[in-house]
Amino acid sequence: MLAALAPFVAAPCPGISQALYKALCNLHVAHRRGHDEQEHLARLAAVDPERVKLPDTEEGRRLRAALLGVRGT
Repeated sequence: MLAALAPFVAAPCPGISQALYKALCNLHVAHRRGHDEQEHLARLAAVDPERVKLPDTEEGRRLRAALLGVRGT
């Protein structure tokens, strides 16, 4: 998940929903600071990967796959 979210938190990324961007940033910051990531992973697990707004790029497809993995589907 962390590798998949990196391109989306490194710089503002058009084509991604604001709510998803915020959730990804929160996970990224928690990881970098050594904080518990479970709450942030749970929020991402609640996201429907098939309906979330993502760009149709290799990075977008990688993030969608990571979201599916977090969700367990």
